[in-house]
Amino acid sequence: MEYSAVLFDLFGTLAPGGTRELRDNVSLEVARDLGVDPDAFSTAIAETFRERTLGQLGTLEETLATLASRLGGSPSADDLTRAAGRRTEMTAGLLADTWALDVLDELRARGYSLGLVSDCSIETALIWPESALSERFDVAAFSAVHHIKKPAAELYRVATDALGVAPEQCVYVGDGGSTELPGAADLGMRAVWLNHPGNQGGAADPEWSGETVTELAEILAMLPSRHPRGTTALTRSGDS
Repeated sequence: MEYSAVLFDLFGTLAPGGTRELRDNVSLEVARDLGVDPDAFSTAIAETFRERTLGQLGTLEETLATLASRLGGSPSADDLTRAAGRRTEMTAGLLADTWALDVLDELRARGYSLGLVSDCSIETALIWPESALSERFDVAAFSAVHHIKKPAAELYRVATDALGVAPEQCVYVGDGGSTELPGAADLGMRAVWLNHPGNQGGAADPEWSGETVTELAEILAMLPSRHPRGTTALTRSGDS
């Protein structure tokens, strides 16, 4: 099969998902901004994961206002702005800590289109355009924007349709959360599990029996240049 596009998961695949300590510390600060009990807020964040990743609670400020209200809080507009800023700052930091830029640049130099398919809450979609990662991608499909979660075929198809490719022309790379690998494979994609040691909090998929890599750069060996006698980005970089 000749592949023309590579689709990626985001957190745990291209950037860290954040340690529990980091997320707990941010939740503590956000709870203080909202005037609610920190432990109750941390529990609410965990329990509303599905609602938030499906975008069912509205904008980031609306989401925080809803959570605060459920816990008996009534934050002001300034409180909500401050709390939202903490969530977006955390997300921006995670995206900035990416390990993937060289691999993405190489894939683009080899002639592959790149798509992102991510289960995430709305702040990721908000901060994405400002990240260095976004510059490498032709399309990004966020669950909170499209109100669809993996492994539903429709979220993958947001990316494939925008790229103008069939699923069978795509390689999908992810850390295994959200049953994303079987979902991609069911559509006809070549699904590859990234099971790397540095994946803090990553969602391992011990049931996966398909292709597996432990470093993102290993996928380059699977995908030769689509340009005959083309010179790759990493080669040019090494010559300079």
